[in-house]
Amino acid sequence: MAEEDENQEAVTEKKGGGMMKIILIVNAVILVIGIAVGITVFMMSGDDSEKTAEQQDTEVIEGAEDDAGGDTASSGGTPIYVPLHPAFVVNFENQEQVSFLQVDIQVMTFDPAVEEALKVHMPVVRNELLLLLGGKQYHEINNREGKRRLSQEAIQEIQRVLKESGSPSSVEALYFTSFVMQ
Repeated sequence: MAEEDENQEAVTEKKGGGMMKIILIVNAVILVIGIAVGITVFMMSGDDSEKTAEQQDTEVIEGAEDDAGGDTASSGGTPIYVPLHPAFVVNFENQEQVSFLQVDIQVMTFDPAVEEALKVHMPVVRNELLLLLGGKQYHEINNREGKRRLSQEAIQEIQRVLKESGSPSSVEALYFTSFVMQ
C-alpha cells in the first residue's frame, strides 16, 4: 500500500511539472509578442515626429513668403522648382577673419512664365543674390531665424529683378538645398 501511494505521488508530480512547463512557454511567447509590438509602435511613432518638424519648418517659411507678395492660394497647380546653378560661393567677415559661404538654392513657383523669366534673367538674379549673400555677417545667418530672414530677403530680390524687367514675379518659395559656412 505504501508503494502505491509513492507511485501516485510521483505521477502527480510529473503531471504538475508538465503543466508548469506549458504555462511558462505560453507566458514567454506572450512576453516576446508584447515586446515586438512595443518596439514596432515606438519605431513607427518616431517617424511621425520627424516629419511633423519638417512640415512645420516648411509651413513657416512658405507662410512668410505669402507676405512677400506670393499668391499661393490662387495657384492650385504643380510646383515648378528652378535650381540656380552653379552654387553661390561668397566670402564675408567673421570677427576679423574671412569666412566662406557656399549655398545651393532652388526657387519654387507655380507659373511656367516665371521659370522662363528666371532663365532669361539668370545673370541679373545671380548678381543680386551674390551681393545680398556677400553683404551678410556670420552672426546674422548662423542660426535658423537668420537663414529664414535671408531666404525672405532673397525672394524679395528675385521678385524685384523680375518686376523691373517686366516679367511675372510670382516666386512662391526659396529653398536652400545646401548651406555650408566655413
